[in-house]
Amino acid sequence: MVTYEPDSVWYETSLTIAALALKDGLRIEYHTYEHIPGEVRSSLANLGVDVKKLEVEDKLRIEDSYTGQTGLGLPEKPARKKVPIIPLKLSDSSIEFAQHMKAGIAESDRRLLHIDDNGGILLQYNDEKTVVNFVRIRMVPWARARETTYLVGFLSGIASETFYKQVGSLFDGTIDFRSEEKEDQLQQYLRMRTLRGRACDSRWRKLRVLENGEVTLVD
Repeated sequence: MVTYEPDSVWYETSLTIAALALKDGLRIEYHTYEHIPGEVRSSLANLGVDVKKLEVEDKLRIEDSYTGQTGLGLPEKPARKKVPIIPLKLSDSSIEFAQHMKAGIAESDRRLLHIDDNGGILLQYNDEKTVVNFVRIRMVPWARARETTYLVGFLSGIASETFYKQVGSLFDGTIDFRSEEKEDQLQQYLRMRTLRGRACDSRWRKLRVLENGEVTLVD
């Protein structure tokens, strides 16, 4: 679980993670709730990713939950993905996810890195309890069945403190992004707050955004 402030660089960091993972040979699902798919593709291209080639090879999948919110067109769907995409209205898919888990997940839909830019958008279409229950009884078992790591962003301050605590307890770790104004400049930071079953360095680390949009740690 990732919690981030509005002025933080979680979005840029999520794209940097995706680009670096693709270059290392991992397969990526990037689920965009807040940005048009074309923007995601352009940003990844700026980071040195051959987007068209990797999409054709099914190494990069861009899942579009933004276009449908605008009412201006039909959402994009990865052509070779066989399993469902988490919908905005969670009650519409609960049975479908259970059926896919019982039937077994195809090999092509296993062992990816899945990134959600802002899963908090689900709170605009569902109440807090519904989102918490979906994460608990659907998303977590779904991720395990797919042998896939889910990195899910939630904008801070839009839900109750109870919601963040409940959802956070369901993930294996929590990463925080924040921004702070110093000397008339906005400084960017991240930390690994928790990591289940392991010790972690929870100190805040400073970030820097390069000209091409890549995010790096400042030593």
